[in-house]
Amino acid sequence: MPMTDTCPNCLERGIQPRAERRDDTQIRSAYRCPHCHHAWITNRQRTAHPAA
Repeated sequence: MPMTDTCPNCLERGIQPRAERRDDTQIRSAYRCPHCHHAWITNRQRTAHPAA
């Protein structure tokens, strides 16, 4: 299940990623807020999110 995030611009919660890429060590997710249209990318370490 993809991780949701909070928009850093307007603080809208529960945003689903538009795209996600995973490898052995990282989870990279691209987001766009449906409320304010702000776009951002997160890069999370898989060791910090083993269930993801």
